[in-house]
Order: sequence, then C-alpha cells, then structure tokens
Amino acid sequence: MLLDISYTKDSTVFPEMDTLESGQFEFWFQPIYHTRTGIVLHNEVLIRWRDEQGNLHLPQEFLPSLSRGGQLTKLDQIVIKKATELLVQQPNRCLSFNLSGENFNDFTLIEYIETVLDQSGVNPKQLSFELTESTIAQDFTRDRAFIRELKNLGCPVVLDNFANRELTLFECQQLAVDLIKVDGQIIQRLKTEPSSRVLTKAILEGVKALGPVTAKFITDGVILELVKEENLNYVQGHHLKAPAPEPDWMEWTGAVPLEVEEPAIVAQQFPWRRVLTGTGFVLLGVAVAAIGIASIGYRLGTIGVDGGLINGRIIRLRAPIDGKVTAFYAQPGATVKTGQVLARIQRSHEEEKSLLQLEGVVRENISQLEYTRRSLAFLYNQLENVDKQEQALRQVDKAIAATDVSQQEAALETAKKKAIAARVDYERYNFLYKEGAISQQQVDLRKFTWDAAESEIKQAEAGLRSSQTSLVASNRGIALNNQQTLGSNFADQKAKLIQEIQTQSGELNTLQAKVTSSQAELQQAQSLYSKRQDMEVPAPLTGVIYTTDREQGEQVSQSEPFLTLLDCNELWIESVVSAKDASEIDGNKPVKVTLAGYSETLTGKLDLVQPISSIQGIEERTRLIQVQALTPAIPPQLVGQPLARVTVRIPPPPSHNQSQQFCGLGQTVRLDFTKKHVNFNAWDTLKTWDKWGLLSSFLPNKDTDM
Repeated sequence: MLLDISYTKDSTVFPEMDTLESGQFEFWFQPIYHTRTGIVLHNEVLIRWRDEQGNLHLPQEFLPSLSRGGQLTKLDQIVIKKATELLVQQPNRCLSFNLSGENFNDFTLIEYIETVLDQSGVNPKQLSFELTESTIAQDFTRDRAFIRELKNLGCPVVLDNFANRELTLFECQQLAVDLIKVDGQIIQRLKTEPSSRVLTKAILEGVKALGPVTAKFITDGVILELVKEENLNYVQGHHLKAPAPEPDWMEWTGAVPLEVEEPAIVAQQFPWRRVLTGTGFVLLGVAVAAIGIASIGYRLGTIGVDGGLINGRIIRLRAPIDGKVTAFYAQPGATVKTGQVLARIQRSHEEEKSLLQLEGVVRENISQLEYTRRSLAFLYNQLENVDKQEQALRQVDKAIAATDVSQQEAALETAKKKAIAARVDYERYNFLYKEGAISQQQVDLRKFTWDAAESEIKQAEAGLRSSQTSLVASNRGIALNNQQTLGSNFADQKAKLIQEIQTQSGELNTLQAKVTSSQAELQQAQSLYSKRQDMEVPAPLTGVIYTTDREQGEQVSQSEPFLTLLDCNELWIESVVSAKDASEIDGNKPVKVTLAGYSETLTGKLDLVQPISSIQGIEERTRLIQVQALTPAIPPQLVGQPLARVTVRIPPPPSHNQSQQFCGLGQTVRLDFTKKHVNFNAWDTLKTWDKWGLLSSFLPNKDTDM
C-alpha cells in the first residue's frame, strides 16, 4: 500500500534527506498470531521507502534523515491517518505500529490521534501503539504519562523489544501495557544457547507475569517449537509470514491444537482388592512415617528455602573510542580470559574533524598567548617610562630645592648685615641723644629700623630652614616641592599600571597552561590518529560474556556500554524469605546449597540479611548496586508478608567451566539454613503420634534400647 504523498531530496518536508532520491513511502504488514489457535491478533504496520529506481529501503536507512529534519512527528501523523482509513474499510481488524521517540514530548499528538479516531469512527481498540524499551528508559516518568494518555483514549499499548536491560520488571508493571514483545536476542538464545535456557526461562517467566507476551523473530521451526514449550501467547516472524504489501488475516495453519482430554477408563473394582490395597497403603504409610519422624529433628533444626537464584557480578564495558565495530568476537555465554580481544573498533571519520578543530584551538591559544605577552611588555615599558619621568622630575626638584637654599642663605646673610648696620646706627644715635645733640624721635626711628632688621633675620632663618627641609625631602624622594599634584598623578599612573600588569600576568599564566594542555592533547590525538589501525577492546578479567548490545558493523560511542561481562569468581545466591524465618537463621553456621539437577551440594556462607517490603525494594536495591545480573522474585506464598532478602556467597558451581553455562547464573537452588536454637525430642513425638499403637512394634524402647 503506497502513501499518497511523494517526497524528493530537495523537498521542504525533508530538507536533510541527502541520501534519498525521489520516491514513495509504503505500508508493509506482518501478522502476529495466537500461538495455540493461529488466529491473527493484529497486523503490525512497517514503513518502507522505495526510491525512484525501485529499491526498497528499511527504516534504519531513512529514519535518521527524517529525525535530523524534525519530520518523524509528521511521518507518525501520516501513518496514523492511513491506518485509520484502512481500518474504516475493515472494521473488524486491528493494526499496530511503532511511534518514534520524538513524539513522547509532544502531547499534541494525543489530540491528533483523538481527532482522527473521532472523525473516522474507528474503535480505539483497533489501533495499537508500540514503544520500545530503550526509548522509554530515556525518560521513564514522561513516557509513562504519555502511555497513560494513549490508554485513556482506549488504544492498546505494546512494549516492544523488551530485553530487561534498561527497564526493571517493576517499572514495566507501572507502565501497565497491554502486550509485551520480547527482544529477538532473548528468543534466539533459546536455540543458540541451550545450556543457558535456565536463565532465559527465568527472564521469560518474569515477563509472562506482567501480561500477554509476543515472541518476535521466529526465524525457523526449531525456535517456534521452543517458544511453544514456553507457552508464550503470540508469535511473529519470517518463518510464519514475511512482511508483505497487504495485510494477511488468514489463520496460521501450524498452530498447536488445543489438547482434548480423553475419558478415563474406570477399572473394575473388587472388594477384596480394596482390602489388600488399603492394608498395603497403611503399612506403607507406617514405614514412611517412621522414616519421616527420624528426619524431623533435622528438619526442625533447619530452615529450607526453595527457589534461590544464583546471581553474579557483572561489568559493563564501554567503547574506548567512538567508531564502527569492524570485528566482534564476543558471543553470549563464551568464556574469555584477561586481555583476550573481544572486539575491534575503527575510529570514526569525525575524529579527523575533531583533530582539525583541536589544531585550531591550539593556534588560537598560542595567538592569545603572544598577544598577552606583547600587552604585558607594553605595560612594563609604560611603567619604566613613568619611573624615568618621575626620576627626572625628582632631579629637577632637587636642583630647585638646592637653589632655594642658596638664595635663602644669601638672604639671611644680607639680613644679618642690615641688622648689624642698624644696631650700630642706633647705638650712635642713642649716644648723641644722651649728649643732647638730637631728639628722642630720631633715636626711636633708629631703634625701629634695628628691630625690623632683626625680624628680617628671623624670617630669613625660617625661610632657610624650610628650604633645607624641602631639599632633604627631595633627596629622600618624599616630596616634589611644589609638584605635589604632578607626583600624585605619577603615583596613580604607576598603581594602575601595576594592577594591569598583575592582571595580564595572571592571564598569561592561564593561557600558558591552556597552550601546554591543548598541545599535549593535540599530540596525543595526532599519535592516535596517525596509527589508524583498529582499536582493540580487551577483556578486563576472566569471565563469561553475559550480554552484547552491538554487532559487527554497528556504531559505538564511549558514553554507552556495548557488552557485559560476568565475573564467575564473584557469585552468590539470592532468595527472599519471610522476616520470621530470617530472624531464626544462625548466621555463624554454614549454609547447605543444593543445585537443581545435581546430586552434589555446595557449602555457602551467609553474607547478608536485609529487610525489604516488596519487590520494589529489591529492585531499588539492585538499581543502587548496579553490578548484579538478576533480581530475585518474591514467592507467591510470601506476598503481603514482612520479607527479608538473603544472600549466600558460594564457590563457582560444578557447571561453571562448561561452555554457555554462564557460571550457573540463573540456576535455581535450595538453601538449608541452621536455626539458632532447637529443642526437639523425636521419640516423644513418635509416641504422641502413635495413638492407635500402629508404630509401637516398630519403635525401640527409649529407656532400654538407647
């Protein structure tokens, strides 16, 4: 089925679709069958792009271009519109398709879906929306709200590609989806890793507890039979029906018919046989009771816990560089040794761009460094000029001060001479006055002249002292005589220059460090880039490949793990018990560990007893640890009770060296714990139970035979 919209490379709808020629989007369909009846549940809508040459392209080839152009929402709306038009023509059929992750932020899409359903009259239950586990895990709270809105419209929601890697079972339970599609890698593991089926079945059992399950990627009859054994509800894959341009609603003829119970054949009963049979069962019961009572003491002294799960420490490996996986040797279940090469990664061509950018950064840093050095040299030169000007002014001031001292000394000498002359003149006139030759007025005038001359001496002495002080200050650089304002200006200039020099020096040191760092980074990048051979990813420890998230030919980044290792030297058993039983466990005694399918037992050591309230408590603890592979389940009989999480450290089990065994991970075990205090008398219990004397002849006398 072709969509009625055609796009070209230069279209404004898809501005970044550089790799696509003009062509059309097409609807392809693949049915999902009920495993037991073969009835078609719904057809999944698959988008294809057919270019003008007639070549058909899968979503991974054109969706990145649509995403870069911001056109995924538009494509989703087109698919929703076309799907409802098809459902109008076939009102009793159902379709499903994957929503792009970009739409989970766009709640206007909910309004669009509601409008299309109302206008078309299609029953919302006919249109299912699939959301992948990895997309939901990016923003769980947001996507849970988006799913809730879809379900409020009445549309079923499918959790696609679930692998229990990024979402816990508790989180899946909160999503309340209508159907879970198990990732194809888990389904393929049923066939490719038969020795690890215990682990795979444990995962599938946990998924089935959440609701109906679809097994994807049914590629052959072997996988189909294995899926039937697991009683998964629905199946999908090329082995059943390959994607086709038209939906297929025919029942799948290879479904397993429902089992028909055959009527039981009632054997003829004879009274005498009943008597003999009854007597035989009574005697058998007596023997069993005797054997059972003999072990009561042991059983009352221990706490037996079934359903324990072997768990282990996992290490998530990230790619050392961004690039393309050119070789991938790691396969789940394979044993690897420390240093063994797990993958080879070819550096991305983006690295060359990064190298050029880094070279540009180095050049820019060097340019800034040189500019700062020149600025600093200029500031030092300015400071030196200010110092020279200040020194020159100081020399001038010294000369002026020295000249002023000389002038003041000369003035003092002149004043002294005038004072002497005035004194002599006064004494002569005073003598004449006494002789009566002159008047008193003439004597007073001479006395006034003499006093004035003495005042001039004092004034000259003060001026000399001031000049001498200025000269001393000038010599010491304390003052600049009459250049105080100019001196202040020099001081201000010097202070500003010194502050700028300090600032520039700090910037110079920072830039020097940046240049050194960027040059070292550039040298390292050039060294790595010059090699150009593939980067090897070695195993950090001896263990087992647990999961792989990438394949050969795919892109990897340093921010995401691409495989997980299981450390077989770090194993323990996890189990959930009632809080009452946990309080009675003797933590100082060894724990007997019995593995399912093995006659021998292991001896473990109690490691942890931790109170929990629910499975959520277990998963929250697991999320905090982030190193354990599995999460233990709560036994149905303990639901609603106070619980405790118990871990027991164990040595590697007998199967840990066998290929594809995952060190026994996921294998179920029985744990026998020793109780703290037990007071039990088996003989008294036997005699109490023997009310009818049936056991007396078989039991020894406690007082005589013991």
